[in-house]
Amino acid sequence: MSTAFAVEGRDLRLVRSGEKELALQFELYNGTGEEVSLGTLGLDGREQLMALVDLPRGTAYGLVGGSGPDGRISEDVDVEPGQSAPVTAVFTAPPEEATEMLVVVNGLLPVTVPITEGELDDDPALSGPYGAAQVGPLVCKTEQGGREKFRLPSDVLFEFGSSKLSTSARSSIEGLRERISAASGSVTVNGHTDGIGTDSANQILSEERAAAVRQVLQPSLGDGFTYQAKGHGESEPVAPNTKPDGSDDSSGRAQNRRVEVQVEGESTVQPAETGGELSDAGLVARVESVRRLSGYLLASVKITNSGSEPAPLPYENHFTPDELTTGQLSIAGQNERHELCGFAEPTYFDFIGTMSSGFAPGKLDSVPGGAEVTLWGLFPAPVPAAAGQGSTGASVKVQIGGYAEPLDAEVTAAG
Repeated sequence: MSTAFAVEGRDLRLVRSGEKELALQFELYNGTGEEVSLGTLGLDGREQLMALVDLPRGTAYGLVGGSGPDGRISEDVDVEPGQSAPVTAVFTAPPEEATEMLVVVNGLLPVTVPITEGELDDDPALSGPYGAAQVGPLVCKTEQGGREKFRLPSDVLFEFGSSKLSTSARSSIEGLRERISAASGSVTVNGHTDGIGTDSANQILSEERAAAVRQVLQPSLGDGFTYQAKGHGESEPVAPNTKPDGSDDSSGRAQNRRVEVQVEGESTVQPAETGGELSDAGLVARVESVRRLSGYLLASVKITNSGSEPAPLPYENHFTPDELTTGQLSIAGQNERHELCGFAEPTYFDFIGTMSSGFAPGKLDSVPGGAEVTLWGLFPAPVPAAAGQGSTGASVKVQIGGYAEPLDAEVTAAG
């Protein structure tokens, strides 16, 4: 993630361990000239600066065991310069149809890793108690004029074919209050299904799911809003339900199973001041890529300090309702603004994006002279004109907190 903090994740593997667990194993290589520990990177049971993301199903996974010392991860060790240490982290297993996950580890760049059934190297973390599962929906926000839209994936909100909300779903729905900027107005909850089943059954299921989300959301937001719940069945897909050869597209169907919360009202939050403090400090930004991945955009921005002295970059991975904090990213499409997708379960980070400002060993909030760091983030993707088709070639603007002007970028396919 930073040329001044040359740590690498090597030989990343995701292996199913029994029916309930998924283990991440890799070698953490220390390419710096100083000793580095897992705790230095927040890869411990306390901070847990890591997650797995099932993109098609819009689900994020934190360590099994919950927050705090019970998190199932390798014991902290010191890694000497030029040496490696094995790391094992245990997560709740995703559904069987999930074949890969986006691996997010502090200090490293995000990477998609396939899920296998191979052997695991021995580690005490593998034999711990199952404990609390940290599994929740990605909550993604899009703004258009005075309208805010939140997309919630159905697979983690409900059991398959059911409209009964899970425990994690309730907390995530109630948590929308913090990200809704209007104090009054109208709220519409829209339910959507995939193409499996009859039109009538899907219509009923979408209505029931929309009503269930509304029932939890209304007490949380209060009486300043009017509420309605609508079901759309399978009529408004955002991805193909089948592949070009006619076979089932389970990833596309997962994207179509969703609930969208639309809020219209007058915002009580002033527009964020983007400022120009990072460019004034001599930090030059360029967009490396904006890639479409299963209904999301993964944006990557390079920040370069061409000077000889450290330059401040006080980045924080935390949500604030009234500002785009320094180094945070947002994406503007045609008449829309997309915010970072959030995951409420972990303790020390709010968004699926750059996790900390540790861009050099033992230092925070600055970019050393001559160094280059990568800021990245996951966003909801604009829906193509034809669902799942023509998704590349779109032009967007990437705004970076601390820069006055956004940067132009082209959306490309994953690769």
